[in-house]
Amino acid sequence: MNRIVLSTTALMIMSLTTYAGGNMIPETLQVKTLQTEKLETETNRFIKTVNGYIRSAYERHALKSDKTFEDGAIGGKLQLQTHSYYGISLGSSFYASNALGSSDNRGLVPFRGEVANSYAILGEAYIQIDFGKTYIKLGRQEIETPFAQMDDIGMVPNTFEAYILENKDIPDTTLFLGQIQKMAGVDADVVDKFTPINGNENMQVLGVTYEGLEDVMLTAWYYRIKNAQVDAIAYVEASYEKENYSLGVQYAHQSYTTGQDASVFGVSAGITFDAIGLSLSAAYNKMQGNAAFSGFGGGPFFSNSEYLIPDNAGIDGSQSNIGVEWDVSSIGADGLSISLGHATLQNQANQKATETDLVVAYSLSKNIETHLIASHINATNLGEDDANHMRVFINYTF
Repeated sequence: MNRIVLSTTALMIMSLTTYAGGNMIPETLQVKTLQTEKLETETNRFIKTVNGYIRSAYERHALKSDKTFEDGAIGGKLQLQTHSYYGISLGSSFYASNALGSSDNRGLVPFRGEVANSYAILGEAYIQIDFGKTYIKLGRQEIETPFAQMDDIGMVPNTFEAYILENKDIPDTTLFLGQIQKMAGVDADVVDKFTPINGNENMQVLGVTYEGLEDVMLTAWYYRIKNAQVDAIAYVEASYEKENYSLGVQYAHQSYTTGQDASVFGVSAGITFDAIGLSLSAAYNKMQGNAAFSGFGGGPFFSNSEYLIPDNAGIDGSQSNIGVEWDVSSIGADGLSISLGHATLQNQANQKATETDLVVAYSLSKNIETHLIASHINATNLGEDDANHMRVFINYTF
């Protein structure tokens, strides 16, 4: 970006510093060029990274009992981060989604805002303080925890206004402490404006992750959401992952302010056959006592499909998901992968819902990636729509 600015400035200077006879004034050009180079140097001294992506998307949502809704958008992300001075750095990210075509905004994933169809939002604006193996991050930021996460499935991901601390002084261990206050993005109550996630009570988070055992990851989290419908979540997960297979178990206890608490159990397994580029997976979640709550984002539950999640199965429900993925580079089509998944949900009354997902992803180059997600959903038994849904994305990263 700075090279483009420099080149453009130099050309402008050359055009403005000529005699009528076309002879250039070398001294003026030299002064202007030196000033531009100095500005570029000062900028690079302050800004450490400039990156982001440009994203275009199309969504088609065909309801069985209603019309077909279509939406398109183009937008992206621009992120800037400063160098660290005495352990202190600043960061910001601007996100945008510009409406294209119709304005239905009726897809399962919102491309448009609720305040405005086309919008831009300052999703990150934070100060980070690093000292030793600890960092503190204050302000708007991207967060990835089991029950508060980005869930980047549309045009603009979830971002949060929060105060967090991470520490790695204990070998192979990461401690996380945070207070999360507001949220905007694809899963928020208001997509294009930061709004409280729990009124003035906010949400407090404590987490610990241990990776000191070979091929094993252990994590435990506690969320306090005072006076909310689900006012506390305790979550543990263990996973074992080798090069060609993986196993996982999870458990969540969710405290309801009224009614029974919910217990959510989950198991998962996967195996990969490198020679043919094929991976198989299976997952299952069972709820007891009350309905599951996935928090603020897509949620951590193993059996999640593209749209239906254990929450949809309700009280004492269950969800299973089986999948197959083919890395087509195994036969020479580099950058291409195809996956197929099928989820089955069952509620307390033994009523069932299903979702079948096809995902095709292709990397055209190091910086350009495209993917298609097609879903067939039968979920009226659980209060959701029967629909065929498709999303197509093209992403250019820089």
